[in-house]
Amino acid sequence: MMQKILLIIAIALFSHDAKSQTLNDPININYSILPKTSFDRVDGNVTTNFIDVNVTTPDIKVNNKVKVFNAFYYRNSNFDYNSSLPQNNSFPTTLHDIRYSAIIRMQLNTKWEIVTIPRIMIRSDLSQSFNGNDFFQQVAVFATYVINGNPNFKIGLGGALNNDFERNAFVPLGSLYYDSKKVKIEIVYPNANFLYKESENFEFGLFASVDGAISRVGPFQLGDDNINYIRTFQLLVAPTASHRIYKQIFGHLKLGFAPIRNFEAMNSDFKATQNQDFDLKSSLFFRTGISFRLKN
Repeated sequence: MMQKILLIIAIALFSHDAKSQTLNDPININYSILPKTSFDRVDGNVTTNFIDVNVTTPDIKVNNKVKVFNAFYYRNSNFDYNSSLPQNNSFPTTLHDIRYSAIIRMQLNTKWEIVTIPRIMIRSDLSQSFNGNDFFQQVAVFATYVINGNPNFKIGLGGALNNDFERNAFVPLGSLYYDSKKVKIEIVYPNANFLYKESENFEFGLFASVDGAISRVGPFQLGDDNINYIRTFQLLVAPTASHRIYKQIFGHLKLGFAPIRNFEAMNSDFKATQNQDFDLKSSLFFRTGISFRLKN
């Protein structure tokens, strides 16, 4: 029950697209690992690692008030199961997550902006012939408001049709963006960043991320249930540091903790099987990566 409450809070805080971070750093490549972690109530463990690539194109000006950005994302997730887990030959070892997003920004006036983000996703282990069950859709709509006439201090509210955690779930959204000479705060999906800018070359702070997905997998039997989808979820919290490597290339490092992790098998109706106990214990978390940062 406590995990579900924390999940709802995390989604409400972080569940819209990382507009500010994506546009400031339009090219990102990251490698993450959650080392060997035991299942909570069954024997066995799993090591998880994934590679993320995110590219956002320059804006296309539709008119004086509307801009459109195109964002492309790919994640390759790998799961290394301990052989003592009875079902280890059935669970997927690789999941693919491919996304296209259009970030549409409409400036209403000097204070208000409407942001709409439709997204199409392919989430699958690609073990079967490709069909419509591999596709998932999302859309987020929210309004941002400039506080005290400062374009670097904004709050936002809205809602989204989300397929990260539940099938076609409506999620309320909230955001905060503040950027000064020394401090930067971003609470935008999927990350929350609290940064202190030591200099133009170095910044450090605290990072949190809600990381989840429902993916189609090759059907397999688990007890009396037919499994068609896998749902993964982790809440990641870590100190973070970024340093300029060369000109506009930055290196990033995060080393922290995953206090909540879930691993669920689902049937064709997106219902978790009743007789499974595949929740994971908390674990360490490590991420390193590079990004290309636009000049201010």
